[in-house]
Amino acid sequence: MTLDLLLDLGLPGVVFIGLCVWLIRRAARAARTEAELEGERLQGALADELRAARARAEALQGPGLAAVPPVETDPLAGADVRGAAPAHLAVVARERERSGEAGVKVLWVRSNETHAVWCERSAAGREVIRVARVEEGAVVEQWSFG
Repeated sequence: MTLDLLLDLGLPGVVFIGLCVWLIRRAARAARTEAELEGERLQGALADELRAARARAEALQGPGLAAVPPVETDPLAGADVRGAAPAHLAVVARERERSGEAGVKVLWVRSNETHAVWCERSAAGREVIRVARVEEGAVVEQWSFG
């Protein structure tokens, strides 16, 4: 009785799993064959164009190409620097380069004897006012608003 129940319930499950495995293997084999046929079709019909493209690509990779050095830009280019001490401009430029944020533009810089103030605009359009207390050409304290 137990054996009959086991065969009644287990045998269809084993057959189902075997059928699934067989179908998956067939699908994988068909996909592999399709990829091979596609590659052969490209080699046959477009062989001349493919060879010419490979030759052009190899020619471009030759020693005639040189790397272009990155363009060094002034972090304060285009900024309104009226009313800013030259020593403080150097401090602001150093702080901009040190932050390393890409796409940030300095809009203006102002300073007095002890503090430098500048406005930055990010690539997303967000503006931030930064204030730095400067002593002997170095930033001692810094605040951000925005």
